[in-house]
Amino acid sequence: MVNCSLLVSLRVCLERHPPLVTFFLCLLSLAVAFGSFAAYLQSHDVPNPDVKEDWNSLLTSLAHLTFCIPNKTHEDTSTSSPSAAAAFHTTVSVLVGLTFELQNGTYPANGTHLALTITGRDLGLKGPDAQEPIHLVIAIVNSLPHESCLSIIAPSSLLPKTRQPPKCVMRERGVHPEEPGLCYQSHYQADPALSSMLDQADRALCSQRLLLTTVFLLCLCVMLCCMAGLCSPAPRDKRGQI
Repeated sequence: MVNCSLLVSLRVCLERHPPLVTFFLCLLSLAVAFGSFAAYLQSHDVPNPDVKEDWNSLLTSLAHLTFCIPNKTHEDTSTSSPSAAAAFHTTVSVLVGLTFELQNGTYPANGTHLALTITGRDLGLKGPDAQEPIHLVIAIVNSLPHESCLSIIAPSSLLPKTRQPPKCVMRERGVHPEEPGLCYQSHYQADPALSSMLDQADRALCSQRLLLTTVFLLCLCVMLCCMAGLCSPAPRDKRGQI
């Protein structure tokens, strides 16, 4: 009888207080969402939100640019620029999965050199050195597995501080049948090994706090149900009234 009375009082409270019902459903939805996210963190890798720029994001920005075969003038300029800014710029040569092709689907031959000079703002970078020039030189190592040696000459503040791709050696440019000034569109597919993820300890800590929040919200939901069942009077049966 007591349980039946509590259920009837709870039903009356739900019918007479729609805002309380809405608040209860919001708390319950938050509890389910936090609990699901905690379970997801325990079994999946999650990007580190504290890292704003990694090598994947940098190479993805380069994939929207067009690289051209340098002519003699451009090659002399690009080779003289590093010595002029050697005190302020850093040279990094890494092996990346950038691919290049013409509009007709033609790939450049092995050993082809492509060059481009841009600024940090062109890549969406911010900071006091964002307007400094960035010299990019790419040597096609192997066109079939799509491996390229990328040499970046830029201020160190613009380069990612996360895990780097494998290093490579930029070789001298050879003689190729491609005409100087011929441009290729670049493409890049993100490499999961270069993404900055949360480590196991951080994921366990986040999951623990989310589970504690879930338990707290569920306790609030139970308290609301108990208060609604105890504080709301059950309706009297009119047939029993004189």
